[in-house]
Amino acid sequence: MTDLDEDKPKDGYQREDWQEYYDQDDLRWDLGEVSPPLKRLWQEGVLGAGRMIIPGCGQGHEVLFFAEQGFEVTGVDYTDGGVGLLRNNLQKAGLKAQVVQSDFFELDDSHHGHYDLLLEQTFFCAIHPRDRTRYVDMARWLLKPGGLLAGLFYHTGEDDGPPYNTTQEDIQKNFSAGFEIVRLEKCDHSIEKRKDKEWLVVLCARSA
Repeated sequence: MTDLDEDKPKDGYQREDWQEYYDQDDLRWDLGEVSPPLKRLWQEGVLGAGRMIIPGCGQGHEVLFFAEQGFEVTGVDYTDGGVGLLRNNLQKAGLKAQVVQSDFFELDDSHHGHYDLLLEQTFFCAIHPRDRTRYVDMARWLLKPGGLLAGLFYHTGEDDGPPYNTTQEDIQKNFSAGFEIVRLEKCDHSIEKRKDKEWLVVLCARSA
């Protein structure tokens, strides 16, 4: 257990708390590669090429993978550690993507209605549940009508967080009004440590 765990705010982490993980080189959430279920969504043709935004992308395994597949990717993270690693990883791989250091909820108007796809990977579970409505509103604001929100939602089964538990009912409650639920299923090809803990979700943004 690190000092960060002992001092964890009761209502979730703040920017400086996430940065401390980078300072301690303790990226416990990082898989070291693109998440296999997200890769499979691309292989199945569910994710068509276009403009993609990835909130809370960290060092950006998904950013690199989808940039390599021809997507126009924007990775968003508000820590110096995440952004620094992402830029370095892109440079080493010889890939291009837009890197935005910002609080996801404070993105400027240049992002409004700009994206065909929002990729969710360990960000929804990282924010406090009180911000979930803001997340849904922000996702609709970012996406074009008919744009997709696709990704993985983390069913931890725990009472506190982060990561905060997300049930099937949570997904339906939060997203049904603004999105058509195209796909919502327990993921059958998660990595071992997340087995039976991930919801694979594809949502289509409704017109305002």
